Amino acid sequence: MKFNVHRNQILQKVQFINSIVPVRNPLQILTNILLEANVEKGNIRLAATDLEVSAVTEVECNVLESGKIAIPAKNFTDIIRALPDDEIHCELDNKMLNIKCQHIEFSLIYADPEDFPEIPEREWENSFTMDAGLFSKLVEKTSFAVSEHIGRPAFSGILWELDSKKQKMVATDGKRLGKYETTLTLDTDKIDIIMPIKGVNLVRRIIHADQPKIKILPEESAISFEYDSYKIYSRLIEANYPDYEAVIPYDNSKLIDIEVEPLIKAIQRVSLLASEDNFKIIFNFSKNQLKIHSEDIDKGSAEEILEIENDFEKFQIGFNYKYLIEILQLVDTKIVQIKFENSLDPCILYNIEYPEDQKNLFLLMPLRLAND
Repeated sequence: MKFNVHRNQILQKVQFINSIVPVRNPLQILTNILLEANVEKGNIRLAATDLEVSAVTEVECNVLESGKIAIPAKNFTDIIRALPDDEIHCELDNKMLNIKCQHIEFSLIYADPEDFPEIPEREWENSFTMDAGLFSKLVEKTSFAVSEHIGRPAFSGILWELDSKKQKMVATDGKRLGKYETTLTLDTDKIDIIMPIKGVNLVRRIIHADQPKIKILPEESAISFEYDSYKIYSRLIEANYPDYEAVIPYDNSKLIDIEVEPLIKAIQRVSLLASEDNFKIIFNFSKNQLKIHSEDIDKGSAEEILEIENDFEKFQIGFNYKYLIEILQLVDTKIVQIKFENSLDPCILYNIEYPEDQKNLFLLMPLRLAND
């Protein structure tokens, strides 16, 4: 193996591939990046996997000799990052990868590439293409609600229901829910799949304005993405997703429209003295007024009043302020519409207007008040 590549050509792709590598793993080979140089193609290929998510990317460069090795991911990434912006010369010598740049030289021990798990090529004939920015938006508006706990596998991913005319992503952890719907014409059959959060977040990281389309291949147990010079493969979560529609209270009777930014800033100020046990703040509504309150027995209390338009009298409800701010920051309009029922029922939050053929919804469970 022997190749020359400019640091700027390879750095971003090495860092991306490195982000897939598990920090600790019983299989030592998985802490490596598979590095393959190909004279005929004039490129190097970088690959990594944690056995759940795999990614491959290619870098065009001057390849003088083909070869394949498994190189320690962290060491290789740190070295490339530390080098100056200049040509890098890489060559195998005496069971080491020599990396030279200007007057700098590293010699890095590598592993046998035959021990690296195979990342098979996909057959893309059954794939479909969609707007990459819209895919990213679908993930963004739902991924916040994915559960970090592995006890309920379905909750640890995003449900994607799609067919040739309508697409919907949903995620929930039982306390929060995000749902985003679109109506696009896609060349796909009806499919319901649960995608692990790691894979789709990796896809979001590489989407940019210069490449508007992404190729997607759903299969029985995996989903694959081809975008720019990247290919990302992710196993699917095999579980039954709960009936999320049954918990969305579309008929909540108390409705307010309120400016998002002033509300976020008020919550942030009041939350400075919120309890760190449950991060609770309390909304006290009265005629044309919202009083936001927090209290901690060891720190004190805080309160702020916002003038709002509402036609319901006294009403009180508590929230985890971190969850609430997270949702409000995902609202795309200056005004958010919130629908309540009572202090124990979930509330739903909407944009007040939507792009054509798109619609989103957020749900948040309240915290129990002292008198409930």
